[in-house]
Amino acid sequence: MLRPSDFYREMPTTGGYSEPLTFAAISYIISGLLTVIFIRGLHIGDMYGVDSSEFSFSMLLTAVIMTPISGIIYLFIVGAIFYITYKILGGTGSYEGTVRFMSYASAILVVSWIPLLNLIAWIYGIYLYIVGGTFVHKVSMGKSALAILLPYILAILLAIILLAIIITAFLAFFGSDFFEF
Repeated sequence: MLRPSDFYREMPTTGGYSEPLTFAAISYIISGLLTVIFIRGLHIGDMYGVDSSEFSFSMLLTAVIMTPISGIIYLFIVGAIFYITYKILGGTGSYEGTVRFMSYASAILVVSWIPLLNLIAWIYGIYLYIVGGTFVHKVSMGKSALAILLPYILAILLAIILLAIIITAFLAFFGSDFFEF
């Protein structure tokens, strides 16, 4: 995590998914467990009228079972999106290499449960993706940043367009009288 260029330069881009996905699963489990402990410690469940012990047990199951499963699904889906984006931008790496660098970047999850540090961790995770993509796809840092950030930007723009359509349809259906009190 501290010297990603050195790590990704030496990382094999082939060799199967088992080692990187095991690493990612462990990172997701640690993050989930630390999040549950933090939530339990603050009795956040009690604030919502849920018994903390019941709340933490269900969250514990989620952390151990569902978090790594959903995390690995995320890696495969977003990895495919990034892979396509890299190919469009002239990248030469493989889909497997993309999933591998994303899996190892999940190391950042170990500190992502810490309040206020989670935003910094998320930004650093994006940086790890960019550096990993640079080596796996043999592109410049700028192209790698574009390949990683473009899908996020497009998703935000799509969400804004969708929201505008929903608001327009809502106003067309109910009219401006809906907002008069």
